[in-house]
Amino acid sequence: MKRINVNLLKGKCHEIFTKAGIPESDASLLTDVLVTTDMRGVNSHGVMRSASYLDCIKAGGIRAVAEPQVLSETPASLQVSAAGGLGIPVACKTMRRVIEKCSAQAVVCATVNHSDHYGAAGYYAMMGAEAGLLAFSMSNTCPLVVPTGGRAATVGNNPFAYAAPGERHHAVLFDVCMSKVAMGKIAIMAKDGKPIPPDWMLDRNGNPTTDANDVFHGGVMLPFAEHKGYGFAVMVELMTSVLAMSGMMDEVKSWNKVPGRDSNTGHCFVAINPAFFGGIERFKNRVDEMIDRLKACPPAPGVQEVLYPGELEERRVADALANGVPLPEASLAELSRAAEMTGVTLGF
Repeated sequence: MKRINVNLLKGKCHEIFTKAGIPESDASLLTDVLVTTDMRGVNSHGVMRSASYLDCIKAGGIRAVAEPQVLSETPASLQVSAAGGLGIPVACKTMRRVIEKCSAQAVVCATVNHSDHYGAAGYYAMMGAEAGLLAFSMSNTCPLVVPTGGRAATVGNNPFAYAAPGERHHAVLFDVCMSKVAMGKIAIMAKDGKPIPPDWMLDRNGNPTTDANDVFHGGVMLPFAEHKGYGFAVMVELMTSVLAMSGMMDEVKSWNKVPGRDSNTGHCFVAINPAFFGGIERFKNRVDEMIDRLKACPPAPGVQEVLYPGELEERRVADALANGVPLPEASLAELSRAAEMTGVTLGF
């Protein structure tokens, strides 16, 4: 790991994205999502992704400049098309609208179609939590996960996250994909030459594998908790493809590099306003009480303490602000590649 000052890292990422032709406001959103994700320790969805976004833009598969289109709208709902643009900016803008609407509604739901990879699901759920809401974020992907009992990737590694604000405690945050680990994590291990556990993937022939490089050669991801993870993957598919009217399973072309089409990835965001259910302050205090009870659980032998969802990420953010963002070699390599593509000098 190499530590990079937060502001320096954000400045270089913003420079890279603007020089790639991305509008400044969208570049700012893209930068904040990726760097914040690295600060939370989720390197598989941080600046490691920067060069891949530029690859798709250069190939014509993602539009660097795209204005989201509102397809339908009510006081409690919103349906948006990303118009073939980057997933992160449209996800941020849509979640902002959800938060605005939820000031006057108990529950608001928004969907997005004709989008692409939107980064870490937890970022958007935390946007809601920081606005005092109980929030959910999810997206579909191209097929990466094998259904329980199958041998071929059929459903996406559909990320799902929720977040809720506390008062004394910052927030509960839970962000998972439907495979046992994120594909990006396996990609990092492949680049580092490390083996993976045999229950993470099947190779192209349907056999368990410890070779992380199989992720690039037809390997398929196994769902977490077997049929339970499979069921959650289908739930997210219902929300982000069936409800959002986006591509469904193999109709999604994530990381699209084919001009003249878009990946048609779908997202879904849901927010609940506690003001309609007893009051926001009461809700936050009860979140604190719940966290206190979780923290009071006696730790198992060899475990120092019980953590609540999001606590570790919050500590990592504080550490990154104080000591710099820790980036693995694979993330630095991809960021360097993005810098070379745009003529930016990183200087670290």
